Amino acid sequence: MKTRISLLHHLHFFLFAILFSVSSQAQDLLGYGHSTYAGIAGAAYNPASLADNAFSMDIMLCGAGVELSNNYVGIKRSELRNQNFGSGNLYLRTIKTKKAAFFRNEILLPGIMFSNDKFGWGVDIKVRSYLNIDGVQPELAHIAAFELNDPPNYFQDFENKDLGVSFMSWGEIGGTYAKVIRTGAEHFLAVGARPKFLLGLGAAYVYADDLAYNFSSDSTVTVVRGDLKFGHSDNFTFNGGFGVSWKMGFNPGVGIDAGIVYEFRPDDMQDHDKDKKFHKWPGYRERPVYKYRIAATLMDLGVIRFKHGEFSDHYTIDAQLWDLDDNTFDTTSPAAMYNTFELRQGGSKQGKGMWMRLPLALNVQYDYLIRENLYVNATAFTALYLRSYDGKRVHELTRLSITPRWEKRWYAVWAPVSFSRMGIVALGAGFRLGPLAVGTTDILAYAFRNKKVYGADLWFVLKVPLFPIGKAATKKGKTKSGGKVDECAD
Repeated sequence: MKTRISLLHHLHFFLFAILFSVSSQAQDLLGYGHSTYAGIAGAAYNPASLADNAFSMDIMLCGAGVELSNNYVGIKRSELRNQNFGSGNLYLRTIKTKKAAFFRNEILLPGIMFSNDKFGWGVDIKVRSYLNIDGVQPELAHIAAFELNDPPNYFQDFENKDLGVSFMSWGEIGGTYAKVIRTGAEHFLAVGARPKFLLGLGAAYVYADDLAYNFSSDSTVTVVRGDLKFGHSDNFTFNGGFGVSWKMGFNPGVGIDAGIVYEFRPDDMQDHDKDKKFHKWPGYRERPVYKYRIAATLMDLGVIRFKHGEFSDHYTIDAQLWDLDDNTFDTTSPAAMYNTFELRQGGSKQGKGMWMRLPLALNVQYDYLIRENLYVNATAFTALYLRSYDGKRVHELTRLSITPRWEKRWYAVWAPVSFSRMGIVALGAGFRLGPLAVGTTDILAYAFRNKKVYGADLWFVLKVPLFPIGKAATKKGKTKSGGKVDECAD
């Protein structure tokens, strides 16, 4: 049976446009989310951190960022302005593993928190978007990278199990409550939870199980077998071409983050701390110093309910010689593509609704004070999901990191060294200056134009500056108690 498709031509340019044309964010505010001075920004990182926090009050103004990564296609920043940029400018990794790509965007809206030595409360608002591409076999990835013009892979039988593409965007309002359950005798223990109300903005998925295929040219493919599930939320609609329109819909969901924090606070460190001259300012409170801290968080346990859109089905594919050069997947109409599946046996219309899972993850970290103001942090951020799941979910990017940081109340710097599931080792950097924090997990991607880049990220957080400006210091540079200004601030 012949069908007219140019799917992979369009898919090729679509995916690479996503992966390499977007400016970049960082996962979990690496280097800052676990800081003593993260405040309300650390609520999602670990809700328990709001109890006995360094801030009695902390106000978030805004924040944003984007992160993208893949384990196959690299580029050099120096070649991006090449008007003839194409497959010849791509650097393909030869590691024989399944290929994947990850994209995430977060927008942090205003939030606020309050804390004392027993409790912590907070409210924050976010808009989050995720795109996952998983389970692409090296042969299919290679064919796609060369725009189907890949003669060495023609007339060969290939298989691809658990191939998936998933997308979801949503808004969330989180309310955090944290409580100290043990303090004194050098030991501190707190727990916290961040239940959240979710509003789905849109979702889509494609999942192919046990796909078997054979390319005989750049325009013809034999699909031997395959079980295909695809769907999208009903607030996405298509016009006569491939133009997409979006409308707001009520797609509710619920989720929760839960965490626990243990700190070891030696008595001799507290005695040393009490000898310091300290004058608190609005929003800041003096808290005991820890020698080390151990924390764990279960993040994004929850689901969102969407309604299926018009092009949502489940089909068993068994076709021969699909012609990729006609107009089924070009600008004609999605309906034409959809009709090609309806002509085949083994199809079943999907239900009226779908449950999309949040990017469930486990975050475990160990923070150690080397000497005054100098820390080293080890974090294991692990995405929890089944790779053989049928696609109705998005997931995080697993990353292991070690982050030295030097921080005071006014400012901080850090430099994380991380290894992600994409098989990429990266050196990051970040700083906090008063109310502004900025960071990235791979500073070398920006520093060297000829470095092969397989991902990029950048994030920032801006808060209300609750610092002692004016009232804490006199014109002569002295505090009211006669100490130097630096003694008050640091």
